[in-house]
Parts: sequence; C-alpha cells; structure tokens
Amino acid sequence: MEEKLKANLKDQSIWQRLCFMVLFAVIFNIAEFAIMAIAVVQFFSRLATGSVNEELRSLGPRLGQYLQQIVAFETFYTDVRPYPFAPFPAADAVTSADGHTQAG
Repeated sequence: MEEKLKANLKDQSIWQRLCFMVLFAVIFNIAEFAIMAIAVVQFFSRLATGSVNEELRSLGPRLGQYLQQIVAFETFYTDVRPYPFAPFPAADAVTSADGHTQAG
C-alpha cells in the first residue's frame, strides 16, 4: 500500500490534473457570473422591449452544458477536459423551456 501511495505521489499526471481542476474551478465561477449577468440582461430586455435577446437566449443553455462538462471533469466522471481543450458546446441541440430538444 505504501509503495502504491509513493508511486501515485510521483505520478505527474495527477498533479497536472490538479492544476486543471483549479483552473476549471475558477472558470466555473466566472461562467456562473456570466449566467447571472445574462439572466439580468434578459429580464430587463423583456421588461423594456417585451422580448428577449435571441443570441443570449441560445448562449444560456450552452453555458449550462459547459458547466456540466466542468463538473464531469472535476468529479472524475470523465477525463475529457472542457473548453478550451475541447470544442465549446454547440447550439445544435438545446432543450427548450418545455423540455423538448430542438435544433438551434
């Protein structure tokens, strides 16, 4: 057991992953702030004009998918690193407000 621990402590890939985990934790917090900003802008857009900004409307679910990718990486569910190491989630299939998937 002690030998395995020593080998794991010397494994550079786990320390590299820790660095990425810290980086993605910071990015997660920035993305959370961006989602809140989108919500505020959309609220006031709807209040002022009666409609929402369609570009921001499609960005919200994509940011949600991105946060899901970060959580999957952070919790060791996957080893795939999210954006910028993989493509940002596409607007191809976003879930509408009624829960149905629609083309974007």
